[in-house]
Amino acid sequence: MISCSKIPAFDCMGKSDFPADQFITSDKAKNIADILCKYINNEKVPCIQLTIIDSLGNKWTLTTGTSDIKRRSPADDNDLLRLASITKTFTATVIFSLIDQGKLSLDDKLITFFPDFKEAKEVTIKNLLNHSSGIKELLTLPDILTSSTLFTTKIWDINSIIKTISAKKLVFQTGTDFQYSNTNYVLLGLIAEKIEQKKIDQLYHDYIFNPLSITKISLVPQEAIPAKLISGFDRKLLPTPGLYEVTSQNTAWASAAFTSGALVGNSEQTALFFHKLLSGKIISVNSLNNMEEFGEKKNPDNEYQKYFGHGLFKFEINGKTYFGHEGLFVGADNVACFRTSDKVTITILSNISTFNKFNLLKEIDDLL
Repeated sequence: MISCSKIPAFDCMGKSDFPADQFITSDKAKNIADILCKYINNEKVPCIQLTIIDSLGNKWTLTTGTSDIKRRSPADDNDLLRLASITKTFTATVIFSLIDQGKLSLDDKLITFFPDFKEAKEVTIKNLLNHSSGIKELLTLPDILTSSTLFTTKIWDINSIIKTISAKKLVFQTGTDFQYSNTNYVLLGLIAEKIEQKKIDQLYHDYIFNPLSITKISLVPQEAIPAKLISGFDRKLLPTPGLYEVTSQNTAWASAAFTSGALVGNSEQTALFFHKLLSGKIISVNSLNNMEEFGEKKNPDNEYQKYFGHGLFKFEINGKTYFGHEGLFVGADNVACFRTSDKVTITILSNISTFNKFNLLKEIDDLL
């Protein structure tokens, strides 16, 4: 373990030829670079990737920092980071694609696919999508927390985890509240596999990656671990001293998260997905409208998890409405979102848990 206070400063002065276009002018690019550098050094973040896509589809990407905490290896736009819970929007997109084909309905019951969930007999696909199921969070199971922390190359049997969860009582009566739970999206991924008789990584390719020519997002460890996947570092989520490193070969956390948080990728292709999805280019208008139907949590302890959609959240940033998803997990703190007023997409990826990503988003929004 290494103390977070010992992460060296990053020298941001070595680069001055930032990419620029009509949307992100050279002056604006320099201002954004300065902001990223501030967060890299003041908050001791190893690496931040940022991609902005304007309403015409023009992409602008900047990566700042290093892939390591000793500041020896400069990070680049092609480095891959753990997307964490941003994965959920990809999973929801597969589900809505199945709904568009008539293979599934929002009103279909969970017990149709998982009869062991006798306590959750009223839970529907809709309840899973918008976190109103009341099903227990799998990552709170003590064995998962302890074993994933200590045995980093463990690969969990996700069906065994779900079997354990199926015997647990509901946290609240289905449909009466919203509570974020990774279990909901693990179940959705498994339901998609049951319907299509294919593994979920193949379904991501069939419904999202192949149509959009996405080649740098993948599901690990179901797919081969990419050579460009960099380490992540945790300083808050786990009760370990110093910084806990999540190397590229760490399979424990990803295999437990599965379709709730195991995708890896870069900011550019993640932003491309969100831009196409929320511009109406992937699923039907009706399905997108359903995805963007938001319910309000009664007593939110996270202002950015107040408005629950179906694979999306609604954020209010500087008085502007964004639809998107954050991704916070061991070794990652991210956000990908779409500004509804002018169809601008912003994606921020990092390899630290945690930092003030929404403050960074506010500063970027101010400049655009």
